Amino acid sequence: MDLLNRIDCNFIPVGNILESIDWYVNKLGCKFMWHDGGYAALNVTVHHPKEGQGNIVLGQAMITLVQADEVRPLYFTFDGRKHPIINFFTQDIRYTHQIFKDNGIDVSEVKEYGKLKSLEFADNNGHLMGVCSF
Repeated sequence: MDLLNRIDCNFIPVGNILESIDWYVNKLGCKFMWHDGGYAALNVTVHHPKEGQGNIVLGQAMITLVQADEVRPLYFTFDGRKHPIINFFTQDIRYTHQIFKDNGIDVSEVKEYGKLKSLEFADNNGHLMGVCSF
């Protein structure tokens, strides 16, 4: 038996839980699952036969927004530049890039590293995130 089975969720600190729910749902296309006090859960995978359980059934982590007392934009530096804290996967990075631009997200250009392609963006709290495709 495995000691750990999956990452359950990624906690993301936010300054305003309701504004952040709106941003993640309407800008990134996440599926709202629940909100209780200072926590809100969102699925990244929204098209799954078992309604509402996409990430759990697929063994993927959910996003859990947490109303923080203080929010400092999250990133770290690597090789002298800012590095994302979370990296999402997409099958079509060009499509994702265009949707992000259409949704008003400040998004980098798509970078290519052979078969790997990536882009970076910041959420409404300034947290640096990435998207990759390969």
